[in-house]
Amino acid sequence: MKKKFLLILCGAVLVMSGAVSGLAQNQARSQRVFIADLEGIWMSESYIAALRKSRMPHKAAKAASPVVIAIKREGRAFPYLSTDFEKAALMFVLDVEPDMKPGSYRLVLAKKNEPTSSSETEFVWFKGERDSDRKFSKLAFKEPFIMNNKWGNYEHVGLELGPAVNGIVLAGQYKDKGGREWSFTEKGQATFPDKSFYYELSINDQAAGCEYIEAEDLAAETGKTYYGYAWKAGKLHLYRAAINNDQVRCESKAFAELIPQ
Repeated sequence: MKKKFLLILCGAVLVMSGAVSGLAQNQARSQRVFIADLEGIWMSESYIAALRKSRMPHKAAKAASPVVIAIKREGRAFPYLSTDFEKAALMFVLDVEPDMKPGSYRLVLAKKNEPTSSSETEFVWFKGERDSDRKFSKLAFKEPFIMNNKWGNYEHVGLELGPAVNGIVLAGQYKDKGGREWSFTEKGQATFPDKSFYYELSINDQAAGCEYIEAEDLAAETGKTYYGYAWKAGKLHLYRAAINNDQVRCESKAFAELIPQ
């Protein structure tokens, strides 16, 4: 009887140890970070804060460097692009390796998306924790190419940069003093009372004399035209702009003063 009891007890212990081992393996798998988990646009939190405060990218770039890290799938590859819109670095992510410290990892980068010797790889350390939905919304990166290995906090702003910046700076419905409707969308389409066009915000052009958007204009010789803008007392002022000596210059008087709706 005693022998039978010991056999049953040993069996139970083995079952429990197997369950615990399986649980540990599942937890390890759930904590593992894959390249796809990091896909998207990561923008410096300090720049986002400055941008939300002024809603003018050039002005914000003087307060905080507009560093962006982009990790996006292209076929079977995951290019890694880091930039402050003055200089940039392009590499390929080969792997994500865990650190001994919880929540700490490193990206293994190479110049080509192919097997590479360790002497030709670069590492980008990062740390962070998943949210309740198992996704990363904020990470700290030790960025080597643009930030000279300085740690910085970054926020995931989506899969595209344009909509994220447009949403902070211009996107919305407006009316002018005469009651006419104007609008800018996050996807980069502007509607004026007399025309519609696609636009792109200038993020970091310190040589320019004003904040501006580059607009599609098929009637123009270059296919582009420019509009300046500025936020003043909660209103959006629009200016006519042009290229002068390879620099964008805005007229001093606004042609429209828009009230957000």
